[in-house]
Amino acid sequence: MVGIGREAPALGPRRGDIHFIAFADAGGHVLRGPHPAVVVQAERMRRSSTVIVVPMTSAARSAAELPPYLVAVTAKETGLDRDGFVKADQPTTLPVGLLGPRAGRLVPAVIDRLDAALRFVLEL
Repeated sequence: MVGIGREAPALGPRRGDIHFIAFADAGGHVLRGPHPAVVVQAERMRRSSTVIVVPMTSAARSAAELPPYLVAVTAKETGLDRDGFVKADQPTTLPVGLLGPRAGRLVPAVIDRLDAALRFVLEL
């Protein structure tokens, strides 16, 4: 709710937007360093000071061995300069201020595939 004399917070990133993020070294086999990441939180959360994202990688992997938590994407489907994978198994919450500039956006068909991968990961 907005009080008298106060403005509503600006809208944040949209679901499906791709931003570059410098992921911290959390240990284990999670991505670290600068990578593109896809915003996966609900549109109704756009005024939140935090954002839920999943990282992307361009590391080569055979489509035949693709596990259900990885979503193959083409450059055409993302607006990025190369093909890659969305890693639905590594969601993370970050302050919106850590998002770099928008670098692309997933097409609706890829968002549908990502939703299926997130349902698999979260057992929804």
